[in-house]
Amino acid sequence: MADPSRLLFFFLVVPIFLVREVSAITNHTVGDRSGWTTGVDYSSWTAGKTFFVGDFLVFRYKKGVHNVLDVDVSTFSKCAKPKNQRPLNTGNDFVPLTLPGFKWFISTIGHDCKSGQKLIISVENPPPPASVPQFAHPLSTLPSALVPALPIPMPPAPSPSAQSPAQNQTTPQLPIVPAPSQNIPPSHLPGPSATAPPPSGAAAKSPVSAYLGVSVVVAAVLAGIII
Repeated sequence: MADPSRLLFFFLVVPIFLVREVSAITNHTVGDRSGWTTGVDYSSWTAGKTFFVGDFLVFRYKKGVHNVLDVDVSTFSKCAKPKNQRPLNTGNDFVPLTLPGFKWFISTIGHDCKSGQKLIISVENPPPPASVPQFAHPLSTLPSALVPALPIPMPPAPSPSAQSPAQNQTTPQLPIVPAPSQNIPPSHLPGPSATAPPPSGAAAKSPVSAYLGVSVVVAAVLAGIII
């Protein structure tokens, strides 16, 4: 199985350098807005421009009026028309720059070349591409936004039927013990109220009746002795 870190590096980092290399290729439109025609100073147009191997020259002109021919320095200086070489004549010609060195172009129709419709450029080798950084640990050196977050394992949720012993046990019901009564010393017990209500009539007659009964018995005994 492929190393995930190498796959991540290939899909995220390598395309950046590929896009950079592709975007470095330049299409140079000869004469810019003037195009490929007579009456243009192409020496001034090339000033300040750098042409690299891999770039393209784009010749835009009216088809049938001009053409493009890649020639050597001798033909360029003489504005001669080679017999064994066919020019480009589409009106929108793309010429790849494949080798370093000087390149000469002319238009062979009529007096175009002698009227100044000729171009000379110097092609250079492209600068070396930026070296790809060597990562000892690609995942640790890449930005955190490029590294996918690994899921954190979570413990399995307990089953509803598996409850803790504390939940299965019922709480014992403790007996309710009455609080002990407070022993109050006799000295602190409340005595009979001084303002107790008088006894009812039946209760008041009981001592008098007992006293009369005893008096009658005593009088009877005394009367028997005397008699």
